[in-house]
Amino acid sequence: MRKYLLLLLLLPGLCSANVIISATRAIYLSDKKEIAVQLLNDGADPSLVQAWIDNGNPDSTPETAKVPFLLMPPVVKVPAHGGQQLRVKYLGNIPIQDRESVYYLNVLDIPPVPENLQGKNVMQLAIRSRIKLFFRPAGLKITLNDMISHLTLTAMNKSILIHNASPYYLTLSALRAGKENLLSEGLMVAPFSQTTLAVKGSVTRGMPLSVVYLNDYGASIESKKNAQ
Repeated sequence: MRKYLLLLLLLPGLCSANVIISATRAIYLSDKKEIAVQLLNDGADPSLVQAWIDNGNPDSTPETAKVPFLLMPPVVKVPAHGGQQLRVKYLGNIPIQDRESVYYLNVLDIPPVPENLQGKNVMQLAIRSRIKLFFRPAGLKITLNDMISHLTLTAMNKSILIHNASPYYLTLSALRAGKENLLSEGLMVAPFSQTTLAVKGSVTRGMPLSVVYLNDYGASIESKKNAQ
């Protein structure tokens, strides 16, 4: 889950945000009428939250984002030490049905000004959290459990060609050769696509590699592969 800091007002004093999204990702199965995403407020004060979904533009706003989903409620107050569910409903117009599509759920947390600071100059910080929302069509020919078997890693001297031949987005958190992690940061490979990863050392055919990827719950799964 990514977080962005938005400075609403630069003045003495400080009000910070406390609302978090309870999951690191959301999965929308196409045969579901709607799904729910849980928000939690671990602060001592209520927070006003604005939420929207975009198609990958981190600079999106509720006014500019155009997606095939209805999100309710778009604006809500989350009580102190309480929670709130956001409901996501698919509107039925995603044309590609042979693979997953990815969107992003944004939650902007605007904390209230405490009563003892009402009428005073404060610096109010709004934090935007952002998680991936995967839309998964029914009837995909490859099961999720077989996804990793459709991953190939091809040695290309100073690089590795990563080919995802499955209809699912593959999120790699680590790719190890021995104890060395070849990834400097997480890597998401789209369905039926490939990407080239530059590495410092030499990768040779047959070299054992350890692939660590994330499942639907954001948990790490490790699998062994040999470079081709």
